[in-house]
Amino acid sequence: MNTLSSDQKLHSCLTIDVEEYFHIEAAHGHVSKSQWDKMPSRVANSVHKLLELMSRHHCQATFFILGDVAKRCPRLAKTIVDAGHEVASHGTNHDRLHRLNAVSFAQDLTISKKILEDQTGQQVLGYRAPTFSMVPQTAWAIDVLLNAGFVYDASIFPVMHPAYGVPDAPTQPFYVTGPSGRQLLEVPPLTWHVASKNVAVAGGGYFRLLPLWFMKRGLKQSLSQNRPAVLYFHPWEFDPDIPRLPLPLTGRLRTYIGLRSAMRKLDHILSLPGRQWTTMSSNLDHFRAIAGGGQPYALAA
Repeated sequence: MNTLSSDQKLHSCLTIDVEEYFHIEAAHGHVSKSQWDKMPSRVANSVHKLLELMSRHHCQATFFILGDVAKRCPRLAKTIVDAGHEVASHGTNHDRLHRLNAVSFAQDLTISKKILEDQTGQQVLGYRAPTFSMVPQTAWAIDVLLNAGFVYDASIFPVMHPAYGVPDAPTQPFYVTGPSGRQLLEVPPLTWHVASKNVAVAGGGYFRLLPLWFMKRGLKQSLSQNRPAVLYFHPWEFDPDIPRLPLPLTGRLRTYIGLRSAMRKLDHILSLPGRQWTTMSSNLDHFRAIAGGGQPYALAA
């Protein structure tokens, strides 16, 4: 395994998928897009609280912002950049790649990328697919991202999950090959390798529903292996007062449990010694060096 030097291994990446509580995948089929404009926006307040927490810990993060959020909150992306963070794309309407094709995805990327670049005055380099929906069945999206000028992707989760995941994908940065044979830098979320399986410990529902020691075990292992750690969260996860949506029982449990303790838990994670939390773009040279030491991964159905 290609390793980082001792001065580089301290760098880890905090990422935020910026979406409203009604954008979540659990609401798909239960809350229509036609209802979005009638629902109160909560995202800006949560983002500001996260920015305050990051400022206290002197850390920077990458914010994968949904185009629909950027439209609703036109000053939010610039506020994030002015605070020293990176803005990247989370698409436009939080559509899983399975609900798009090459043409509609290209349109989705163009809209979100232009909005964010116009608002911030900075180039958008990275993308993360909603619900980590970059899987073998949607490998065509790699070529679309390359055509759109993206430098890196953060959409492949090397775990087994009924809705997403590529279990045999590398757990550290790698080059992923699309159908055309071209390669894109891929940076996966943190996993904890135990009992021959990759356990998802990078954030989201795993962070809220599982004891905090799961994430800490994954972080400790990545540090011992000189493997970059990428965590991800959503602003709505730090807002216990978000309106409750008409979700089925499973969706309610996955969405609303752990909201009140999430900010305290994240504060604890950012307080852990031995790490410097930085943006994805500031680590691209490190990621490329690691990816260049391994074999490209062919994502194909």
